[in-house]
Amino acid sequence: MEFERFFELPHQLECFRNKLEPSLLNTSLIIPYHRITSLSESKFAGNPYLPKMQNYPKDPDGDYMYLLAQINFAKAPLMFPFPSQGIMQIFVSKSVCYFENQVQEFLFQQYFKIRYYATVLPEDQLTTDFTFLKSSSNEVFPIIQNEMALTFTNRVEPVSATDYRVEKYLPLSSFGVISEDERTLEDIYFEKYLAAEHKIGGYPYFINSDKRKDSSFLRKYDTLLLQIVSNDEQGIMYGDTGILKFFISKEDLINLNFSNIYFHGEQY
Repeated sequence: MEFERFFELPHQLECFRNKLEPSLLNTSLIIPYHRITSLSESKFAGNPYLPKMQNYPKDPDGDYMYLLAQINFAKAPLMFPFPSQGIMQIFVSKSVCYFENQVQEFLFQQYFKIRYYATVLPEDQLTTDFTFLKSSSNEVFPIIQNEMALTFTNRVEPVSATDYRVEKYLPLSSFGVISEDERTLEDIYFEKYLAAEHKIGGYPYFINSDKRKDSSFLRKYDTLLLQIVSNDEQGIMYGDTGILKFFISKEDLINLNFSNIYFHGEQY
């Protein structure tokens, strides 16, 4: 599947096109909408695809985790390095939903869990009775109020305003006022390329700062596996209008190795 490489720029930024083109990445924006889904469909919340021989994930406290997102790659038009088939799931613990700090980060999959199934089994080989979840203390998912089906819109995007790599392509603070209304390059770029959307791939949005900038270890997590942002209208709320991000290295993604993930959550 080919993505159109042309991208629109505000007229004030047109002179910077050549600087930004090398930063272009493919992304799929996610549009969630309320609908009951099948077990194998892409979704936010709801019941997961779960083979009968597989246990439902629990956190270290022994509580069942919540299904945050499920992506059926065969039905999602994503480009390389994302797979073209299989199902990926992200589960989160109750402790992820309730936190006091502005930022929470995890590298070990204790309070979140990624699962990937390369082969999708027929429904008669899947768990279909999830009443055990309703009898647990985790019945109501604090982040996503209701199950949501997903659609995907593909595009290319330049580096986002808060990704640490922006300074490599366009040092925003080096330019002053560039528009007739006395806005700076930084003002215009933040307005256009904040990247505060649900998405797979592309560039992330950070409320505070991108901690990968000062960590050679964290910089290996160079691919945005999933970003979910708070949205009142959609019934999605993480902390105080927060954002959930999951990063993976491109190499691990190509090799379908989902064991090494950087989880970054933050709120206002």
